[in-house]
Amino acid sequence: MPAQVVKIIQQYQIMAANKSSQIDNESGQAIFELLIFMPILIFLYTVIFNVGNSINVSINQQKAARRYFYYLIKGNSYLPTMNELDGYKSGFNRAGISLVGYADRLEAGGSAGTGQPVAPCFKFNSLFASDNGEECDDPNLGERSTSFVRVFTAYGICGENYSLQGNLWVSFFSGSPSQPDPKSKLLACSVQSN
Repeated sequence: MPAQVVKIIQQYQIMAANKSSQIDNESGQAIFELLIFMPILIFLYTVIFNVGNSINVSINQQKAARRYFYYLIKGNSYLPTMNELDGYKSGFNRAGISLVGYADRLEAGGSAGTGQPVAPCFKFNSLFASDNGEECDDPNLGERSTSFVRVFTAYGICGENYSLQGNLWVSFFSGSPSQPDPKSKLLACSVQSN
């Protein structure tokens, strides 16, 4: 019996050796793998590039908005200014923040220099979806998704709280520094709509 077991084991070893000699011919496998994975690698590269570019633009927008904000206030510590507060009259009855935002451009509408701000736009390419002719400024409204993203940026600081009383903005702080008015204990940076 042990001789038969040895003979069977030898036959299996010979069969295994024959199979391994058939697998040795792997020429062209690297090119095949390259052809399969290259579109995926290109797609991943474009996604990483677009995301990195969007983040970089956001960081630079934040720097520009912050610098422009401090340029506009020119060392004035009494914020928000009355000009800002007058702009809030149509929508807010309480305000305590001064801010500036970054826009690529202003949409037409309203008087000169006014309009809805439009943020910069970035397109994310898809590996499987076809180009449907959609543009950032002219999206396909029937679709529930888009391949575009807009990066919005705003910068501001909290200031004194003001309340709209009639047609005038009145400071919440009406007492002396040693005994402040209880209204001044409200949260800074508050904005309350009408």
